[in-house]
Amino acid sequence: MKNRCFFAAIGLLIGFCFHAQAQQRGTYTLLQAGGLFGLSTTSDQSPMHGYQFQFSFGRNFYDDVYIGLGIGTDVYRGRTTLADGTRSTRRVNTLPIFADVRLPLAQLSPLGTVGVLANVGYAPSIGSDYFKGFVGKVGVTYGHLLMEGSDLLFSAGYGFQQFDTRFLGNTFSQHNVFLTVGLFIH
Repeated sequence: MKNRCFFAAIGLLIGFCFHAQAQQRGTYTLLQAGGLFGLSTTSDQSPMHGYQFQFSFGRNFYDDVYIGLGIGTDVYRGRTTLADGTRSTRRVNTLPIFADVRLPLAQLSPLGTVGVLANVGYAPSIGSDYFKGFVGKVGVTYGHLLMEGSDLLFSAGYGFQQFDTRFLGNTFSQHNVFLTVGLFIH
């Protein structure tokens, strides 16, 4: 038992050291969650709404541009009409892997910064529960300084998601608006 605690403590210490060293090299990490509000869709069904979680990490280039990779999970829900005329709730899941680009534009106050973001990627198909397809998002951000090197980040923007499943044999896409809040460590 003592050996396990010792190795766990050593592992945590090494993790904190690598984390501190990574921050000195100019990296960033972002963890955020928010809502997706469907605007229009190419299918004959109504637009779907849902929620998203995202984790991104990458390189901080002198606090002028942030470029990295991210992974997320987007869950959409919507009402659909079945062939027999009854209404049903459908759920569509995607697991996008994307390139993340962020540019701070202006310092509004000593605590607030406005910027822009762009995400472009692809959601692979994982079994029958996850749809595959292209994903793209653009938007604006507001970062409110919590402590040196970390911001509470609010984002809003436009997103496009393509849905394709090999099991149902149909492809459609949706345009949506997103709102997120997260922790941005740089």
